[in-house]
Amino acid sequence: ALGTFEERMGFMQHLLDASERVSSVALAVLAATFVVLSMYLTYAYQQRKRRMRENQLLMIKNQEIARRNEFIRYISATIGHEFKNNLGRIKRRLDLLPEVPDELRRNLDVNMGKLFADIDIFKKISDEREARLIDFRPVSLRRMLQSIAGHHSDMAEITIAPGPGPRHIFASPTLLRTVFENLIDNSIKYKKPEQERARVTVSFFEDKDGRRRYVAISFLDEGQGMDEVQADRCFYKVKSTDEGWGQGLNFVKYVVGLHAGKVRVGKEYTALGAGTEIIINLPLVEEELNV
Repeated sequence: ALGTFEERMGFMQHLLDASERVSSVALAVLAATFVVLSMYLTYAYQQRKRRMRENQLLMIKNQEIARRNEFIRYISATIGHEFKNNLGRIKRRLDLLPEVPDELRRNLDVNMGKLFADIDIFKKISDEREARLIDFRPVSLRRMLQSIAGHHSDMAEITIAPGPGPRHIFASPTLLRTVFENLIDNSIKYKKPEQERARVTVSFFEDKDGRRRYVAISFLDEGQGMDEVQADRCFYKVKSTDEGWGQGLNFVKYVVGLHAGKVRVGKEYTALGAGTEIIINLPLVEEELNV
């Protein structure tokens, strides 16, 4: 017997109070568990994102290494073209004789020196043990293009459009300079007969492919231009025209590919008699590497 009614009610109240205390403790444990679980899931998610980011960067670097190896195999086929480019520059300057101004003679000397320097460059690139020339590092695009514009000032009027552009791009300076010089050489080679000097405008703008950002560099000249068929085939050596578009732009395509970039003809401004626009997209890899 539990005694009187008051005793039974007191016992039941005691049980109710104990149950309330247990439920309060259980609720507190549940809340703490939820907080800990949330913190763990947040940490796990951040770690997963970090590993995914690291894997993406590793994949980019592996792709760069694969492209570099491909470039080493390919470079032997371009040596003759580069010799031809440099000799073509010398020939075009020799055409300005018989009187040779001092500035022109200095440019000729620079080209001769570069011809022998190129021989050394290609030897080193062909040697898989030599990594210096394909070592990517920050490069100032505007400064490099200003230097090229100054060197070609006697044969091309090169305007670098105002605008901030990228401060630096992650690239191989030696190979990227060769790409830009190839494009300027094409503009000089295919200028209109009535033009005393080729006219080229270089401009920068930002481009995106999905979530990846690129700096786009436009080389727009006022030369002979291309028709639709030439514009579609100009980057492929096996389909090049008799005028020689394919070899130089095929070289450009490979080097830009080595930088995980893209190159295309800006068809809106490219037509026979109206000029040619070549657009290079280079990824802003250095931004990702600094994250």
